[in-house]
Amino acid sequence: MATPLLRELGVLVRPLVHEDGPAVAELRGDRAVERWLPGAADGTWPRVGGPGGGPEALDGLEDGAEPSRHDLAVEVDGDLRAVVVLELDGEAGGWLSCAALPAARGAGTTAAGVRLVLTWAFVELGLQAVHWRTEVGNWPGRRLAWACGSSVDGAVRCLLPVRGDRRDAWVGTWRWDDALLPRERWLVPVGLVGGGVALGPHSPGDVARITEACASPSTQAWLPSLPSPYTVLDAATWVAGREEEQARGAGAYWAVRPQDGGPDAPLLAEVGLFGLSDGARGGEIGYWCHPDARGRGVTSAAVRLVAEHALRPSGDGGLGLDRVVLRVARGNLASRRVAVACGFRAVGVDRGAERLRDGTVQDFVRYDRLAPQSAPRPPAPDSAHEHPRPR
Repeated sequence: MATPLLRELGVLVRPLVHEDGPAVAELRGDRAVERWLPGAADGTWPRVGGPGGGPEALDGLEDGAEPSRHDLAVEVDGDLRAVVVLELDGEAGGWLSCAALPAARGAGTTAAGVRLVLTWAFVELGLQAVHWRTEVGNWPGRRLAWACGSSVDGAVRCLLPVRGDRRDAWVGTWRWDDALLPRERWLVPVGLVGGGVALGPHSPGDVARITEACASPSTQAWLPSLPSPYTVLDAATWVAGREEEQARGAGAYWAVRPQDGGPDAPLLAEVGLFGLSDGARGGEIGYWCHPDARGRGVTSAAVRLVAEHALRPSGDGGLGLDRVVLRVARGNLASRRVAVACGFRAVGVDRGAERLRDGTVQDFVRYDRLAPQSAPRPPAPDSAHEHPRPR
């Protein structure tokens, strides 16, 4: 099967040609591509066609044989935006890799190109499955696979050789009968602003502040599940784990900063919304505050923003939940004041729910807050009781 020429909604997929050389050189020199696609550094990824657009001969390819690899350009308005490489295994399967030029990232162009290539591979080439793999930690690459309908099948230890080292890799699969659309929700900590705080995603610089906050005696006292002693490695592992939870749609986690401080301002607190799954009507909110930010209303402002975002209808940009819950140790009066200040109502007690670090067993007070549209209506009056018939 000849290398394709595919078009859809303004996106063109075609063979890479000699004239693409400058754009490919820019792609290979990009720091992100060098980091996550080591083959780009040695010039083997991607391969560019010969002068005038003629296909470059592949090693070991006999005259008249069909190519086992397709190096393709994703083009919009005459400009190269991304590269997709499909390698066939000769057994109705293949492996796909891709990368976008820096200026084209986040526009959805690469995902559109990948869908075109996969559709061609399944319909025209008759492939039954196409696999992908990328080093664990390559979240943009994993998100691209998610946008095209693939989940992660697992992580394989030491799968990828990278500059003399062996790295763990995520692997995934597209089957011929898969819909090439996201299978599950990928939650993103969208920006929330108000009450003197700004909420958004974590940054690498947050690890030190997380370590300080979670190692403090007061935080350790009320959160006995935290490692002790709490180290920088624990903080980095925590942040990576939150990325995984967000990718599975199970939760979202916000870094809290001063409203006027910008994305590089010091971390003041963290708020998480978790316990989510497909079809879940509610979730649970958890939070902690750095010791040097306590007593300033930071936590209350942040929790209020997250609760309102969670309960806001999805059509208005929220998560559309019906109910959010807080669970606070009975003796943690500061956190209980946060719950009340944010409009939560005490609805019950989980007796002997947790053993704290000092060995004492504490009840947990359960608070909840309902979305206005989800609040239960009072029962209609029973006319037989409200207006008894005269005898």
